[in-house]
Amino acid sequence: MTQRYVVVDLETTGNSPKKGDRIIQFAGVVIENDQIVDEYSTFIHPGQEISLFIEELTGISNETVKDAPDFEDVAENIARLIEGACFVAHNVLFDLSFLQEELVRCGLEPFYGSTLDTVELAKILKPTSDGYKLHQLAKEENLDHSRPHQADSDAYATALLLLELKKKLMNLPVMTLKQLYRLSFSLQSEISELIDACIASKLTKAEVHSPELITFRGLAFKKVDEETDYKDREAEFPQDDEKKMAMLQNAFPAFEARNGQLEMMNMIHHSFESSQDAIIEAGTGIGKSLGYLLPAVYFARKHQKPVVVSTYTLQLQDQLLQNEVPKLKKILPYSFQAVLLKGRSNYLSLAKFERALREKEDNYETALTKMQILVWLTETETGDKDELNLTSGGQLFWNRLQSDGLTYVGLKQPWLELDFFERAKRTAGKADIIITNHSFLMTDLLTEDALIPKKGYLILDEAHHLEQAASKQLGRRLNYISVKTVLNRLGTTDQKQLLYKLEKLLSNNGLTEGKSTHDLDRKLNDFAYEFEQLFYYISNQAQKLSHSVSPKRLSFKIDDHRWSKAILVAERLVDLLGSIIMELEKRLSLLLNNEATLGKNALFYLNDIEVLLGHLQDTRDSLHEFFINPQEENIYWLDYTNTAPQHGVTLTVQPIAGSKWLWDSYFGRQKSVIMTSATLVVKDSFQYFKAQLGLDSEPIQTARFPSPFRYKELVKVVVPNDIPDINCLSVEEFSETAANHIIAAAQAAKGRMMVLFTSHEMLRATYFSIKDSGVLDEYTLFAQGISGGSRMRLLRNFQNFEKAVLFGTTSLWEGVDIPGEDLSCLIIVRLPFSPPDEPVTAAKCQLLEKQGRNAFSAYSLPEALLRFRQGFGRLIRTPEDRGVLVVLDRRIITAKYGLEFQKSIPAVDWHQGSINEMVDMIEEWI
Repeated sequence: MTQRYVVVDLETTGNSPKKGDRIIQFAGVVIENDQIVDEYSTFIHPGQEISLFIEELTGISNETVKDAPDFEDVAENIARLIEGACFVAHNVLFDLSFLQEELVRCGLEPFYGSTLDTVELAKILKPTSDGYKLHQLAKEENLDHSRPHQADSDAYATALLLLELKKKLMNLPVMTLKQLYRLSFSLQSEISELIDACIASKLTKAEVHSPELITFRGLAFKKVDEETDYKDREAEFPQDDEKKMAMLQNAFPAFEARNGQLEMMNMIHHSFESSQDAIIEAGTGIGKSLGYLLPAVYFARKHQKPVVVSTYTLQLQDQLLQNEVPKLKKILPYSFQAVLLKGRSNYLSLAKFERALREKEDNYETALTKMQILVWLTETETGDKDELNLTSGGQLFWNRLQSDGLTYVGLKQPWLELDFFERAKRTAGKADIIITNHSFLMTDLLTEDALIPKKGYLILDEAHHLEQAASKQLGRRLNYISVKTVLNRLGTTDQKQLLYKLEKLLSNNGLTEGKSTHDLDRKLNDFAYEFEQLFYYISNQAQKLSHSVSPKRLSFKIDDHRWSKAILVAERLVDLLGSIIMELEKRLSLLLNNEATLGKNALFYLNDIEVLLGHLQDTRDSLHEFFINPQEENIYWLDYTNTAPQHGVTLTVQPIAGSKWLWDSYFGRQKSVIMTSATLVVKDSFQYFKAQLGLDSEPIQTARFPSPFRYKELVKVVVPNDIPDINCLSVEEFSETAANHIIAAAQAAKGRMMVLFTSHEMLRATYFSIKDSGVLDEYTLFAQGISGGSRMRLLRNFQNFEKAVLFGTTSLWEGVDIPGEDLSCLIIVRLPFSPPDEPVTAAKCQLLEKQGRNAFSAYSLPEALLRFRQGFGRLIRTPEDRGVLVVLDRRIITAKYGLEFQKSIPAVDWHQGSINEMVDMIEEWI
């Protein structure tokens, strides 16, 4: 008999029928034989007022349901509609449980049939989707969804989505479907029945194998044709600017000449050819990416040597590959190859995944993740984790599947040809341009078996982050959650985790030698308890030092008497860990001495244990350095969030000046290094940037190519003169005053505004002051660290709402590209000086003072000037943009150094005025 599906959606007055919430709209769409055959929809009178929030969300008002039937009047119709069907919904648990409560309340039988959740199904069949909300999926699949949050529109869109997802399921090979079917019994809805029906349907006729897929050892993959190695040595670099312009305009007729970009191309070409280093500041609108990619490709093709381009953010990395490289392919008269290379742990190990699939004890998260990966393997060309949208549990499971250098030969041998990391290495070996990020670049440079040439050609974009990235790479972190995760994964012998499996392997191979596991279990339990106590103690001390709800960063010095108890506990932990590691190493070596007799599943578990052993050794080394033997050249601090006591503690160490060591040891040995960014210059000099990298005395050529934008015609700057000096008020008092100006500016700009802060504490205080006032209730407010979601999601949401205000801290001061009217007003609440007690700032200032230098003028001021320039750069992204910058910190006018901030940005008109004059200017200008 053909399965009948009824796709249901409800709109309700709230989330809980037990608390009296009621349905205000029901919709059901019936599917038979993959066709929509019937629809039923009705508004329902809830017998209570519909809140303003629900009305705004759904568009359903008290007036809409005034003459609608009560649920009791339609309950039997609904019960008949869903009887004998498979109940489908987008988040089925909510719709079904709510409907069940209402049916039972009316004296009817609850629904006992099968359920199907399209959220769950979409996660499996669309594993790379940005999100799984109905409107996101409908947009991706081009489905009709004209009225989101109205039940009839939502139910119809969900029905269309189900049909699309079923098509995707039917297009998968039977081999993959069978794997999915076995795993589907761990899911929350009866997706197993749908998969079973698809398998049965496909088995009725001979399977047609897709030419785009290949199969190996029971898995199906997307067929990838590795690009050929171009050996032709193409045209010489066009030294003449007219020739360059002819090429650019031939590909893009509307291309406008930007002298700075052409000069940049010439300079980089000369630097590569003469094996020299260069520092280049390229202002917004210059076309920096094309400015370095074009000469890089010419050089790489001519000399058959790859050029490595490294960025700080993944966003720019993706932009280069998806936007700039295709442009360049259109411009150049010959082919070239550009590839993305990431850290090894970003790539899936097929050898490990094959073994993981054979494990039977799947919980919900691991089963879902395995199903996602099975489908993803039929789509991915890279095996790069960043393509996947994994749950938090899926991320943890990935740690067991990621590629590493520890995988035993017996496991990986069959997979060498298809292995994603090996393929990435092969592709990188043939590439002209290798795009990567600073983190991977530095990790790679520090390894013996480096993928990136030790004496090659490098372009470091977003170079102002180089010092920060170097220090971070040379540092280490220790946090409660990651150590507890390792301990839970290892377990004790009675917890049936990896240690239990290790002991079982020893026993099965007759290698126990009469050893008892009780001693190791006791040590692991002691370590877990003592570690818990250590972090509980640290969080208590941090709480005494921190009086804020916002995340806090505190200096950590063991000579401070308050940490004496922590030192004693840490000493015991280091001893315990040393003993645990020794015991595990003994057991591992016993088994590995008999590796030839072990099966692949056994090797998979041993691989897991060896990875965990590495984490335990890192933990021991970190505890030893933090509490027993700190180094004078390093900075130590703890990050603390009091909303999650010991869980919210992270200890960090990094060198005070790591980048100089990295330059002398690695970067300085490259043939040519180009460092570029939109913000490198301070007070018309590159001296601060060079000093940060320890390059003060290096003979490096420098150039500055200013932005071609006519800022005077595009930007007005306002500094309110009726706001008190920021140093005369507490954080709460200043936040209250700033809130009034932000409200006024938001109303004048009709949203479309970003507000930049230098601390979470002031952001929270200002945000809640505005929120509580209720004045901006018709605006959508997004706040970093409060609204939830990643930085990218915050930016997407900000652009999707018309009347939106975005409150941001450090990471939103740069790398935010919002062209056009979406961002028309920018408020800088406080000049971006780092707090003097911030550990990195304090350590750097202390070092400068020891050297007899003025820490304010040598570090604090230049750093703040650069960040101010970065903040200003968010406002104008294209020559057509217009905007107003409001600076709420009067020191930009009154302090001696205020003029330095004014001079740090392009020449614009500066105005002072009252809050009313500020409003008038914003309204007139934008």
